[in-house]
Amino acid sequence: MTQIAMDHGQVRYYYRSSWLQLVRPMTLTGTLTPVLVGTGIAASKGPIQIDVFFALLFAALLIQSATNLFNDYYDFRNGQDQDKWTLNPSDAHGPSHTIVPYVASSMLGIAIIIGAWLAFTSSFWVILAGILGITFGYLYSAGPRPLCSIGLGETVAFIFLGPVITILGYSVQGHAVDTQIAVISLPFAMLISSMILTNNIRDLEKDSAFRKTLPAILGRATAINILVTLLSIAYLTVLGLVLYNVIAWQSLAVILALPLAFRLRWSLRRGDKRSEEIKGMKWAAWHHWAFGLLFSCGVWIGFFIN
Repeated sequence: MTQIAMDHGQVRYYYRSSWLQLVRPMTLTGTLTPVLVGTGIAASKGPIQIDVFFALLFAALLIQSATNLFNDYYDFRNGQDQDKWTLNPSDAHGPSHTIVPYVASSMLGIAIIIGAWLAFTSSFWVILAGILGITFGYLYSAGPRPLCSIGLGETVAFIFLGPVITILGYSVQGHAVDTQIAVISLPFAMLISSMILTNNIRDLEKDSAFRKTLPAILGRATAINILVTLLSIAYLTVLGLVLYNVIAWQSLAVILALPLAFRLRWSLRRGDKRSEEIKGMKWAAWHHWAFGLLFSCGVWIGFFIN
């Protein structure tokens, strides 16, 4: 990988867009909605602690935001996305490159403090989950062989923004982990994997000189088939959970997100313009937001009604 010399008395690069863009707020539904659903399932089984809910949510959002910061930081260090940065501070709205890891590390430090309180309040398993989440979040982009560069980006997201965060939302409210909550977490695992996979399909040509993503390993056509499978399983899992009375029927509101799923697939059709393919990530993000919030609302409405 090509290393960029910067910020060490040589050159100083600045992020063209804002801090908000650097954090990538559209991806944060990957944390928000699993916690909402995990907590909603816990509420259906007994009282919940609101302070614990907000503490977990805030800590998880900090970890995901820090992961996003590290991702852009190391991508640029490794020679990617150079158009996002500029030597001219007057052309920039965001931070200098050298500040980014310090801010990301500070976010992780705050998350660790909150995690320690959560562990004391609920379960010490929070510490293990937090350590693994921070470690893999960092290794996703950093190190000589970042996980996202060897075809493991989707897997890491699948695990930590699917089962791990959903189960934490449930277990910190005092409930033992069971098969039911593990299955309920599956749609989120599928959705976040679909976002990462869409991003990698979009960047297939750009990434070819820097990393071997899943689409690069399996091919574009196979990657798109996997994407369709992930999206299909997400919907079928919710349908199955409703049919077996595991979750309230109101959760079927996720069907309203289907047009976004179809639009996502349409943006990746063979022979389409590059501009449409680039928009695929936007549709993947909007689909995650819509599906996740509809799922969350269905779980909570079902709780209040029933």
